This record gives sequence, C-alpha cells and structure tokens, in this order.
Amino acid sequence: MARQKDTGWAWVCVMGSFYIHFIVFGLMQSFGVIYVELLDQFKSSRSETAWIGSLLSGLLLLLGPLDVIVLGLLGTRATAVLGAVLACVGCSISFLADSLLFLYLSYGVLQGLGFSLLFVSATVIVNQYFDKRRSLANALGSLGGGVGTLALPPLLQMMMSVYTWRGALLITGGLVLNCAVFGALFRPFYTRQELRDMKTESRTSDGDKQETRKSCSAAAVCFKVKSILSTFTNIRYTIFVVGSVVGALAYLIPFNHLPDLANGLNIPEKKSTWLISTIGISSMVGRLLFARISDIPCVNRVAFLASASILCGAATMTCPKLLSFQTLMAYSVFFGTFLGVWLYLQAVAVADTIGVNKLSEGFGYLICFQGIVVFLGSPMAGWLYDLTGNYGMSFYVAGGLFILGGAIILLYDVTRTCFRTEHSDSYSPNTVGEHVYDNPAVVSEEGL
Repeated sequence: MARQKDTGWAWVCVMGSFYIHFIVFGLMQSFGVIYVELLDQFKSSRSETAWIGSLLSGLLLLLGPLDVIVLGLLGTRATAVLGAVLACVGCSISFLADSLLFLYLSYGVLQGLGFSLLFVSATVIVNQYFDKRRSLANALGSLGGGVGTLALPPLLQMMMSVYTWRGALLITGGLVLNCAVFGALFRPFYTRQELRDMKTESRTSDGDKQETRKSCSAAAVCFKVKSILSTFTNIRYTIFVVGSVVGALAYLIPFNHLPDLANGLNIPEKKSTWLISTIGISSMVGRLLFARISDIPCVNRVAFLASASILCGAATMTCPKLLSFQTLMAYSVFFGTFLGVWLYLQAVAVADTIGVNKLSEGFGYLICFQGIVVFLGSPMAGWLYDLTGNYGMSFYVAGGLFILGGAIILLYDVTRTCFRTEHSDSYSPNTVGEHVYDNPAVVSEEGL
C-alpha cells in the first residue's frame, strides 16, 4: 500500500533537503567572499575570475535534463549520494589549484555537476512526498539555502584568515561530503514491490493500458522529442520559463559582486561579508513568512513569485546609490526577503502550471535554461565594471532583468486568471489536472 503524503517520512526527506540546500546554495551564494581573494591571488580581471562562480552556478542548473535521466536510472537516493561524492572531490582538489583554468574545471565543472545532482534529487523527493503542504515543505527545505548563505560567508572568511583560501576549500569539501548522509534519507515514495503490484493491477484493466505505457523510466521519456514538445505546448508553463530565465540572468550578480562593491566604498572585508549573510537571514524570513500564505487556495502562487521578482529588481536598481554600510544592509534585508520567495516557489510554480506528473521534466527544463543564462550574468557584471570603472551599470542591468522577468509572468498570469474566473466560479490558479504521483500506474521506478 502506498504511503500517505504530507506526513511521516515526508518530513525526514525535508530535513535531508534542508542540509543539501544549506551546502549547495550556501556555497554558491558565498562565492563573492572567495572571489575577492581570488582576484588578489591570480591578478586577473573581474570578468575572468567571475567565470569560476558562474560555471558552478550555471552547471548546477544547466544539467537539469541530464539529472532527470540519472534520476530515472538510479533513483533519488543513489543520485544524491553520487552528487555528494562528485561535489566533494571537486571542492577538495581545488586546494591544489595553480591557475584559474584549474579552478574552472574543479570548483566550477566537477563541483557544479555534483551540486546539480544533489539539487534536483532534493527538489523532486520533497514534491513527491507532499500535496496539501507542498509550498510549506518546499519553503522549509529550501530554507537551508538561506541558513547556508547566513552561516557560510563568515565561516569561509574565518577559515581563509587562518588556513588561506586553499585550506578553506579543503575543509569545505568535508562539509559537502555530508550531503551523502542526508541524501541517503531519500527513501523512494513507492517500494519496488509496490511498483510491481501496481503495474500488475494496471495491466488487468484495458482502460489502463495507456497509463501502463507511461510507466517507463524517466530516462526513456526524456529522449522522446514528442514528450518535450508536449510540455512546452502548455502556454502558461512556457511563459513562466521565459520570465524565470530572464530573472535568472541577474540572480547571482548581487551575491558575487556586492562584497566587491562594498570594498570600493572602503567598507572592510569582514563587514562586507555580512551583507551576503544578511541576504541569507532575510531569505529565511521571507520563506517562513510567505510559505503559509502561498498555500492558501485563493493565492495565485505563480503571480506571487512574479511579484517577488519585480520587488527584487526594484531594490537592486537602487544599489549603486547606496553609499554606506547601513544602507547596503537595508538593501540586503529587502532583497533577501523577496529572493527567498522567488527561489522556493519555483518548483511549486512548475507543479502549478503543468502538474506534478511532469514536475521532474518541467523542473529539469526550467533549470537547464536558467543555467544557460546564469553562466553569463556574473561575468557580464564584471565586464561592465571593467568597461565603466564602477558597478552602477552592472546593478542597473541586474535590477532591470529581475523586473522584466517578473513582469512577463505577471502580465500573462493575471490576465489568464481574470479570464478563467469570469467563466468558472470554481477556478483555482494552483490546480492542474490530475497529480501523476497520485496515480500509481505512472510512477517512475526508483531503487530503495
């Protein structure tokens, strides 16, 4: 008999997801602290050095479709453990780096591959185990990213002051390996025996033959062009992807360049590190504050996410005019609060636009496209600095991208909701057909 959702082991999976988000997003969003040290170590341009963090963040997202294949072959548990080992190796061997190219491959490519596997596993398992409390579960799991952004920048700064940046990365590799322990908590939603029994039942019914054919692994489905095209025939999902990708281009610019902007205002490095930590604190507050609100049936979660993106952009465009540590801290508080909403609602918004049945595919495509543009965001900001001699244009562009991405989603979704409401009194913007993981005949087989 299948397990119940929203209870029991579901919360254990949230705990595992929490630690994985702590490491993955904590380290990714703390790169600005290491970035300052690497500028001094290798005497390279800002745009060249920024590619290290961009490779890490870009691959984390870009490899989404590959992660779906691995997930279908190995299951969430084994995929998470594999990702932890790869990320640990990539982070640890960065200790030996003697050039930016070495760091591109170790810290950027290898660690990015591991982080990508971890991130998708942690996201998919939580959404499989939850239905009514899906927004809350995603918020609590992704809360780890906020805690990591709070804790890891000062921890990295302290380790670098004692062991240099090389020693700090070696120690961090051990923290990354702990993700394997938490990934081992990702028990599949259905056991192998349950899957066999459910497939047998589906074969006894002529009406379920079509559903039985759908029970092939995610690896096979991923290679079917027809399946990919059918996902993007959903206009609401496609518009959401476009808007989210535009916003993702700006996502890492504040994290990677805010400490350097603060240093240009003669703010000490130890103080500028706390700007990133403050974003982390505020991100946690934003998740907790708005998680329950976004689970209210009448709240359009897709429009909610879009509004958060617009507010992030408006705040970021004021950044070049902020000339003191106190005003930059105020920016970090506001930006972090609504960035937390923007982040934790992404997987929920995918489920709301195309249904949980296509969550792993839809989320994989989303983060793949986001990964392509995340590659460009931070180096673009560094290039604009090298071109203009200040960060004004970098943050204006970043803010504009956040606003544009949110406006694309919001304009379409509000118009759609108003139209549907006029024609149906029972219309809910957060309900999409049947939930596939509620239908045993179409669940992908995962190992214990």
